[in-house]
Amino acid sequence: MSSAQPASAGNDMDTGIGQRIRQARETLEWSEEDLAHRLGVTPETVVEWEQSDRDPRSNRIVTLAGVLGVSAHWLLDGSADFAPPANGGDPAVAARAQLESIRLKVHELTLLMDDLEAQLDAL
Repeated sequence: MSSAQPASAGNDMDTGIGQRIRQARETLEWSEEDLAHRLGVTPETVVEWEQSDRDPRSNRIVTLAGVLGVSAHWLLDGSADFAPPANGGDPAVAARAQLESIRLKVHELTLLMDDLEAQLDAL
C-alpha cells in the first residue's frame, strides 16, 4: 500500500477511529501487516479496526497512537488540533501533540476530581 495518499491535517470528514487508523497507517505507507507486526496483533485485527468491525481496546490506544506517530486524542475523536501532518512529519511533533493531548486529559480529570470533591464536601 505504498501508493497511499497522505493524510490531510484538517480532514475530519471520517467516520470514526477506524478511518483515522487507516489514514495514519497509509500516511506512513504501511500495510495492515506492517502495523500489526509493530503492535503485536494479527493483520485481521488491524483490518477489523479499520473497517470499524471492532474498536481497539483502551489499553491499545496510546500504543497505537505512538506507533502511528499521532496523538491518542486525535485517534479517539478526530480533533483537528492533533491530526497527523500531511507529509508524515517529524516524530517529535507527533510526540509533542500526544503529550499535549495527555495534558488536556489530565486537566479535564483534575476539574472532574475537584468538582466531585466539592460535591462530597457539600454532603
